[in-house]
This record gives sequence, C-alpha cells and structure tokens, in this order.
Amino acid sequence: MEHDLGYNLEEALDREGLSKDDLLALRNPPIEGVPTTITDRQLACFLDACDKNIEETRKVLKIYYEARKTSPELFHNRDPLSAPIQQCLQNQDYFPLPTTPSGYSVIFHRLKNPKASNYVFDEAIKTYFMTIDSCLYSQGPRPGIIFLFDMKNVGLMHLTRINMSSVRKFFNYLQDGLPAKLKAIHVVNVVSFFDKILYIIKPFIHAEILNMLYLHTSNANFEKFYDEWIPKRCLPSDLGGDLKSVDELHQEYLAEFEKQRPYFLAEERQRNGGSTSKEKSAEECLKSLSID
Repeated sequence: MEHDLGYNLEEALDREGLSKDDLLALRNPPIEGVPTTITDRQLACFLDACDKNIEETRKVLKIYYEARKTSPELFHNRDPLSAPIQQCLQNQDYFPLPTTPSGYSVIFHRLKNPKASNYVFDEAIKTYFMTIDSCLYSQGPRPGIIFLFDMKNVGLMHLTRINMSSVRKFFNYLQDGLPAKLKAIHVVNVVSFFDKILYIIKPFIHAEILNMLYLHTSNANFEKFYDEWIPKRCLPSDLGGDLKSVDELHQEYLAEFEKQRPYFLAEERQRNGGSTSKEKSAEECLKSLSID
C-alpha cells in the first residue's frame, strides 16, 4: 500500500518477538477513529511500543489518531517540500542516527540558525514529529528510542516563540501516543537558563519522563555517556563521535526525507479518509456555502 512504512516486516517481527496473530487481534473489533487500512508495519510499531499488550496497544492507537485529528497545526499539511517545512529544514538540523548497540533508535535535533525570528515553534514540532515517523519508516519497531537535543544555538529570545498549547500537545503525544518506547531524553550543551525552560515544560511532563531526562553541559565528560547510551560510532563529530559533522549528516538526511514524501502525503490521506488536509479543508468550505 502506498501509505505503508518501508522497513522489513518479517525481520522486525523476528527481532522484536512480535506475533502476526497479535497484529490480527488488533483489527478485531475495529478501533474507533483508527483507519481500517492501517497496515501490519504500522501496527507492529504500536504493538512493540506497548510490550505486546493488546489492550494497551488499542488504547495507544486511539490516542495517536485522536491527537493527529485534533492537532492540525502539528499533524496536517506534512509535505516535506512545502515552504514551512523547508524553512524549518534550512534553519534547524533533524536526522535519525544509527541504532545503538542496544538496538535503540536515536533522533538528533539542533537549531542551525541562532536567530530567534527564524524559529517557528509549531512548524518545528511538526517537522520533529515527521522525523520520528521517518525513523520508524526506515528502522521499524525497536527496543526503544532516544531523543538527543543539542542546545548550542538556543537563546533566551527563543522562549518568546513558544506556544504553550503546543507544548502540552507535544508532551501528551510523546507520553501517551508515541508508537515507540521512549528510553531517554539527552540534552547536550545545556544553556544557563535551562531552569526557565524546565519551569515552562514541567507541568506537562510525567514523573517517569522527568526521570529519563539527562542534562550535559558543554564541558561535561562524555565518556560515561558513550559507554552507557550512545557510542562514538553512532554520533556526529560535533559531539566527539566518529560520524560526519551535524551539517553533513543533516544534508544527507534531507535527500532521504524528501524521498519519503509519497509516504507522508499518503499517510495523511489514510487518516483523512482519502484526502489531504488541504483537500479536506476546501471540501468543508464548499459544503458550508449556502446557495440562494
């Protein structure tokens, strides 16, 4: 199907110990709000994220699709070639890193341009969520996922760009609707005013997620980080790793991200009953017109 993920399903089922019978069980009875065209590759990510618990998986699926329906500012019009997404990609760095020895996926994010006026908060979150989906597209279900944020170019003025409603939706989705097991959030080059950021986000974070938050200052000793979480062979040279620089990795990823454009457009049609958000909006406007 055109809206399917691209990873090898048979390999993933074997690697993660997932059952095709459980995938079938998720379809019966149908889950309200979940497309009947959802594929086994999509379902496998949720099943693995929920430790193969069928009832919990059905619950998360419902939350996932409800979030995408009720948060159009974060989940609609997800065309990688659109001007808003391209603006994000020009001013920020996004890409998945190689899986760790523990099999974890890793998503890297950093501001490329320190100018606060170039930072559009909702579009940045939308692009970040697309990067997570892109990672699932290629890497499939994994034992866990790590978020790696680099605060190198973050300034106080960026806080003025934050949309509190979107902060709440961001954490609600990550905590309750993510089709992956969140294992850790690592923040490197932590800024001196991180306490202000924490003050903003703390009301929306569950205690278990706070316990997954690891802060690393610019002069921190990373040897423990390399040993326990992400080895040098999986990190960009900017962070003492063996890979290419962040700029180079981001540019390489852009080509792959844009190749996935048919998937992003098809996935939106899938959950909107066959039309994209723009098409649906136009249709709703026409229906609302009254002709005398």
